[in-house]
Amino acid sequence: VRGPSGAGKSTFLAVLLAALRPRAGRYAVNGADSGRLAGDDLRARMAWLPQEAHVFASSIRANLAMAAPRGELAGAGGEARMRAALLAAGLGDLLAGLPDGLDTPVGDGGTALSGGERRRLAAARALLAGRDVVLLDEPTAHLDPPTAAALVADLRTALAGRLVVCVTHDDLEEPGDTVVRLAGAPARV
Repeated sequence: VRGPSGAGKSTFLAVLLAALRPRAGRYAVNGADSGRLAGDDLRARMAWLPQEAHVFASSIRANLAMAAPRGELAGAGGEARMRAALLAAGLGDLLAGLPDGLDTPVGDGGTALSGGERRRLAAARALLAGRDVVLLDEPTAHLDPPTAAALVADLRTALAGRLVVCVTHDDLEEPGDTVVRLAGAPARV
């Protein structure tokens, strides 16, 4: 989804997440009519990578564990899933170089990580949620061009087969993508 600031891109995501309800129209998620589902039921069908995803002052493991119900990522199977999500998000080399691995603290707000690493950690969390619909809000914002290109390539690979709604100002389109361009007038919900 592309368009100038104020065109309604963030509002569109808020409607998809049922944080706002539209005045008219409906959409379906996995065949379920959005008008008939409670907000929590809609959000349970989607993973969201916000533009400013929060990184908690804890370990990499604890930040990733937020992606699933309590205990679901415990044990060897959960650890393998976490490692696979980090690898898919482009953090395999970082993880391999950390002496405490998944138990490495990331600092308050992820201060022990670079901006690109924080974004990739949040992306790994969205991947771990295992939803068929993934919403990306400006996934390349504040990243330098090589880091942004690498993240997009990694996300395209990791999210193959899922419905992805990507709101962006950047030129990320590839052949086969469906592009929705919003006009410059402010959107009304």
